[in-house]
Amino acid sequence: MINLYKPAIDQGIRMGIISIIVFLVIYAFDPLFFAKPTGILTMLIVNLLALPIVFMILGARNTKANFTPYTFGNAFNAAFFTGIVSALIVLVFNIILITLIDPTWEQSLFEESMNTTETFLSDSGLSQEDIDESIAKATESYADQPKGALGAIINTGKGLVWYLIIALIIGAVQKDKKTEEELI
Repeated sequence: MINLYKPAIDQGIRMGIISIIVFLVIYAFDPLFFAKPTGILTMLIVNLLALPIVFMILGARNTKANFTPYTFGNAFNAAFFTGIVSALIVLVFNIILITLIDPTWEQSLFEESMNTTETFLSDSGLSQEDIDESIAKATESYADQPKGALGAIINTGKGLVWYLIIALIIGAVQKDKKTEEELI
């Protein structure tokens, strides 16, 4: 069965590697870029829209030749397998990054995002008291969130829910259309 979905798995490997390369290029120039609004927007567009949509469609399309008829289930599985493989590759990289390569990165990223938030709130005209209260709430919320490998695993799980939604849409679009005889 795994051989039937090999094209989807290959696309997942490509998607994961490209995602890591994009991250590393940005990280090399500015490790704290992801704490800024443009960094957050960039990663959302790349990792939640562009890469998954392109590679999950390619994974489903390239798997189509292995099935006759190509059902919704086949198309969904192919697209979702692409997302799962990519997510697992990126998860392994993220765990290595935050535990071995740069263990202080998560904390530094949070501190930079708080500085960015404080500047934004100050520029918006909020009083220092309101700013301090907002920062305190964000700091408390951050303290309660899992970090390190557990945090990476939880975030990957959340990402897989998004990939599931994309795979459902791709499965509905990519499946073989019924012929007129089947409709009668």
